[in-house]
Amino acid sequence: MGLITNIKQRLGRRRHEPQRDTEVYPRLMQIMSGQRVANNTPVFKPTPWNLRAFSTTPYARRAINTIKNPIAQLGWEVVPKKGIEENSEIRRQCALVTTCLNNPNNEDSWRSLVEKVITDIMLGAGAIELKTGGDGMRPLWLYPVDALSVQIYAGWTGDRREAKYCQVPGYGMMTAGSGGIDLLADELIYIAPNPSTAHPFGCGPLEIAFTTISRLLGVGEYAGNVATNARPTTMLDLGKATAEQLAAFRSYWTNEIEGQGKMPILSTTEGATAIKLTADGDAALYLKWQEFLKAEIAAAFDISPQNLGVERDVNRSTGEVAEDRDWDQAIKPCAGLLASHINRDAIEAKLGFSQIEFRFTGLDREDEVATSKIFETYYKANVYTPNTILAKLGEPPAEHEWGDMTYADTQIALSAARGAGEVDDPALNGGKKKATAKPTTKGK
Repeated sequence: MGLITNIKQRLGRRRHEPQRDTEVYPRLMQIMSGQRVANNTPVFKPTPWNLRAFSTTPYARRAINTIKNPIAQLGWEVVPKKGIEENSEIRRQCALVTTCLNNPNNEDSWRSLVEKVITDIMLGAGAIELKTGGDGMRPLWLYPVDALSVQIYAGWTGDRREAKYCQVPGYGMMTAGSGGIDLLADELIYIAPNPSTAHPFGCGPLEIAFTTISRLLGVGEYAGNVATNARPTTMLDLGKATAEQLAAFRSYWTNEIEGQGKMPILSTTEGATAIKLTADGDAALYLKWQEFLKAEIAAAFDISPQNLGVERDVNRSTGEVAEDRDWDQAIKPCAGLLASHINRDAIEAKLGFSQIEFRFTGLDREDEVATSKIFETYYKANVYTPNTILAKLGEPPAEHEWGDMTYADTQIALSAARGAGEVDDPALNGGKKKATAKPTTKGK
């Protein structure tokens, strides 16, 4: 039995909030030469300048927009949590939070706030500053923050009165007198994608694709120089020519061959040879290598390569499957991450509303064909009535009496109607009196 366990057993009554025994982010102790992570020393995120620069390149921006734009366009609502009955106070809280989110601050709308935060999440982390004001109709204010400028006190003890974050302008390191801005845990929403126990920061898709994007930029610049003839692919060796002969040949080539489309014909005493410097055509542009790098970037963002222009072997069926996969694996998780932080840090922690929640609408897209087949199966199994299906689809109930009949009841009624000579349905008779149907006769 260890010393710490003995001390715990001798302390008597347990504390309301237990104290953990394991180290917070032990990997940082190795970086800090074995020292314990101090709660007064913030940890900074590396390479913020490069991440910002890479986010403006075409393929990185295309990947970011593939996730950001659909989320920014989603509808949303503030509703009671599942199992909570709605009342006047719940409705007041929902309306209050809706007003605050529609007008997060005097500069941003909900959409502009979401676009900024989602973009930063793709880079490495998103951040929103939380403030409460004196206006009872708009108590919560939200300000988007450059999360790459935020450093984290990795040794934060959990004390709400102790600073957890520190914003350092200029992406610099926090040093004495650097003028960092300390923020408490309830003053900042810090959204970390792909969190781990190695460090307090998340790991965004752009960080994962960092090396790949660097390679793509390099090969793209080289291919551009080749395509614009900045670097020729062939060099001529005229053999043992004099300076006068070399100058004459250069003049002949420049005036008679370049740009004329003529086949050059030479006559030399010792023969001329052509030396290939690089490959010609598409091989010289490394197009296949660029296509592979695009696929790597797409994989880092959990999207399909077709979003970055890699459309080899893509047809309508595979394209639709890839689109659905992108929605489920990239867009829905990111939207869910943002919604969870809005609920936990803003609505519950800052406003104290624990019975309502924010959620996106239209996030769970349905396959209408598959859904209709499911409803058909349930209807024919006498599980659902037409009005039950209409209610699940959000449609008003049917006005006729068939809407509340099961499939078996409908079949019984139809069978009885086939053998009857009288039709007693005002809908078929135009609201008039009963109509008598003549029985059919065979033969005569």
